[in-house]
Amino acid sequence: MATVKIFRKDTKQTKSLIKAGKESSNAAIRQSKALKLPISFIENDIIYVEDNNEIKIISHIVRPLTQPNNLKKGIILKRVK
Repeated sequence: MATVKIFRKDTKQTKSLIKAGKESSNAAIRQSKALKLPISFIENDIIYVEDNNEIKIISHIVRPLTQPNNLKKGIILKRVK
């Protein structure tokens, strides 16, 4: 199975940007831990805060409810007064 290219002309640039982002985020996390600052992260739609190796759950991410897609082209909507 062939790999899918993200940007057909800029694959090398995209890979280097992803690598730079991962390295900079790892460095930022290490520096924050060295300064004993709290680190916030999101995993499975839950917001966590790690402070002094203690992980606390702050809240859940609220997603908007999706409406059923029953609208079709040319449909007349009833106006409510």
